[in-house]
Amino acid sequence: MISINYYIKKINRAWKDDTLWGKIKSFLAIIIIRPLVIIPSYLKLNRVERRRNVRVGFYDHRKNREHHISNQDHIHRIIEAYNKSKDRQDEVKSVFRIKGLWAEWISINFQDLINALESKNIKILSSLFENMHREIFTIGMGGYEHIRNYKSLLGKIYIKYVWNDYYNKLKLFDYDPNKIITPLIGNPTGVLYNNNIISIDTLRNAYHAYEMYHLLMDVPKAKIVEIGGGCGSQAYQMIQMENNNISKYYIFDIPEVIAISSYFLLSALPHKKILLYGEINDKENINDQYDLILLPHFEIEKLKDSSVDLFFNSCSFSEMDSDSASKYLEVIERSCRKYFYHNNHDQAHRYRNPNGTISTNIIGSKLIPNQNLFKRIYKKPRIHGLPEDKKIPHFEYLYERLK
Repeated sequence: MISINYYIKKINRAWKDDTLWGKIKSFLAIIIIRPLVIIPSYLKLNRVERRRNVRVGFYDHRKNREHHISNQDHIHRIIEAYNKSKDRQDEVKSVFRIKGLWAEWISINFQDLINALESKNIKILSSLFENMHREIFTIGMGGYEHIRNYKSLLGKIYIKYVWNDYYNKLKLFDYDPNKIITPLIGNPTGVLYNNNIISIDTLRNAYHAYEMYHLLMDVPKAKIVEIGGGCGSQAYQMIQMENNNISKYYIFDIPEVIAISSYFLLSALPHKKILLYGEINDKENINDQYDLILLPHFEIEKLKDSSVDLFFNSCSFSEMDSDSASKYLEVIERSCRKYFYHNNHDQAHRYRNPNGTISTNIIGSKLIPNQNLFKRIYKKPRIHGLPEDKKIPHFEYLYERLK
């Protein structure tokens, strides 16, 4: 349960960031828009769709005998990687400093996680991870928001409408949802489907995985880089795709989020060789040793020229500071040899940093790689979106490297 103190912190932070009025308008818009979209959309669902088992999907799964118990070796590795990355983070270029929306979220929503990681408290950290998706540190990653929405007015019909919407779009994409599997790691929420708890975001991740799979069908030993891996579900769905030809999957993200995705992927893919930050010397060749490499965001500069077959980003370029987004684009232009695939919104943000400087974002439509190096294959309206986001322009983009 969120305390009053939490909301006071949110208001104070928004006031300092000069974003309070914008957040108030957004909150009021959600209150108005949600019922107008949800109620008529729910009434259009058929009997099967209305009977989706949401109740069991939102049980506390920690009581389930199949619930994953933390591996202590994994927790030790995550703690070491996190603290090494934080020690290094203070030395990195200012362009990679965390600003804007994510600076706010880290300062307010991640404190329990950060305290456990810094104090190396294995017991508390294990408990937090075993309740992942319901802890507030998964906000912005398709976790905590679903619990909050479920408990709100019209919550159950909200979840059923969005879940069925994503499910039906996946079927239209000629992907069989029955192939989707997801492990009971953390405390996920969603619909009980084929004896699995399938979340709304898992359906979206499966769609993107299927899209990437087809892009890379003719690429032997493909290498993928995901910038902003969230809880790790996108990587999991891609790696689990039948007959994929992926040789390496990299995730670059801020240290706090990498800790979360590391826990999920180490737990979900015990048969894969996974590398965390600081576990080998930088001079060692990791290409032949590891399937999945999870690194802090500032390490992305070390990617070699023309070494990545596909770069993927979902919903974070347009949420980060413009200097950081521009730097990532430079790396993509240098390191990408095939595809740059992303989806981002066109809503401008402005934040006042603690030192008084202003942080702005780059909207998705303006995040364009060098047109002498890349051609745009498509720009299309985003396939997935929550009811409250319908008024925000949001597009999917695919760019291909010119020969």
